[in-house]
Amino acid sequence: MASLCLSTTQTDAFDRILSDAVSNKSTGALFFGVTTAEKAIYMRTGGTKLVDDPSSETIDDNTIFWLCSQTKMITTIAALQLIDQGKIALDTPVEAVLPELANPVVVTSHDAAGHPAATAPAKEKIRFGHLLNHSSGLNYMLDGTTPASGMPVAYSHSYKDQDVSAFFKILKGSLPGIPLAFEPGTNYAYGFSTDCAGFIVERLSGKTLEQYFQDHIFTPLGITSASFYLTPQLKDRLLPLSYRNKSGVVERWKRAPVIDQDPANVRVHLGGVGLYASQKDYLTLLQHLLQIKAGSATNPILSRAAVDSMFSPTLPPAGAATMDRERITNDPYLSLPAGSTQFSRGLLVNTADVPEKRRSGSGAWGGWASTSFLIDPQAGVAAVFGMQLVPTGDDVHMRLLDVLERGVYAGLINDAKL
Repeated sequence: MASLCLSTTQTDAFDRILSDAVSNKSTGALFFGVTTAEKAIYMRTGGTKLVDDPSSETIDDNTIFWLCSQTKMITTIAALQLIDQGKIALDTPVEAVLPELANPVVVTSHDAAGHPAATAPAKEKIRFGHLLNHSSGLNYMLDGTTPASGMPVAYSHSYKDQDVSAFFKILKGSLPGIPLAFEPGTNYAYGFSTDCAGFIVERLSGKTLEQYFQDHIFTPLGITSASFYLTPQLKDRLLPLSYRNKSGVVERWKRAPVIDQDPANVRVHLGGVGLYASQKDYLTLLQHLLQIKAGSATNPILSRAAVDSMFSPTLPPAGAATMDRERITNDPYLSLPAGSTQFSRGLLVNTADVPEKRRSGSGAWGGWASTSFLIDPQAGVAAVFGMQLVPTGDDVHMRLLDVLERGVYAGLINDAKL
């Protein structure tokens, strides 16, 4: 039976593009992989672990990346599994499982420094579905302590000898309740929703998020590199963070780790940011989702209905408009047609074809350290492109991602034509 692959002309072009990006020092190291539901059709790594030491170890398919917000899709899968199991529903008030989110407050004004100055009790309850599409009102930028391109305090805090209550104490601060940017379900704000969904997975399953992921996602798919715990074995394979200085030169990140990397201190499992894994293993997960959509998965980890919900718009009009503005501002190379930006259960989705790029109904997201992924069920293809450049929004990463995505669609052919 014929299947999709990439033309030799296109794979040669990818080889040149990626090799040039490393040799001209646009980035220190990178991974790019493309898969169909049947098999991986392209995989390439380049660069060395230490950007300022070309004699250091060359990265490969098994190199470990800090996934950052790539973690969110995996947590969403776990949450959808709970729905499949009948343990919770999209409209379940989350306070029934996570009382820390009872009686939230909506921030109605800020002071000159950007900190909340006035609040009002929320009229609506946060429901489980609100956590899966970022319509809960939980917002990274709400308290004025997170820099525009930085890491929230609730993530950079070390939770050694602490539990989830410490996480919510940080979010609440001196306010009368957990602060929200708007009434739950009325808009979109990127924030701590997925972390809270992860805490609910833990409480309903009776397992840590680490153990739940291993038992219900990673082991069934043969994924061996993914973990919240940066063990010595994983750390030895870790690609360190790098950053682009003001002169445009990529240097090794020599500041303190952005999150606590000591596995002994990981007492709070952050479902929005905390996983480490190889991008090759992440591609395996994307491939499995394509298989479920295509009806070809063996022992699927989710129902077809659950996977369909990951590619279906869920935001109210105000939320979709907010997302549209954010994508235009934050990613000028994404090229989504105006009014086509939406969020599903766990993914950015586009409701119109992007010329020469992804088809309508595709899902995508990425991570803070310059990693991005795409799943296009209509075209039958998925891809991951990762560096470890911080902070988010690196222009070189976004430009390269645009070139690579266009190359995928230009180079897709039926292997019967070979």
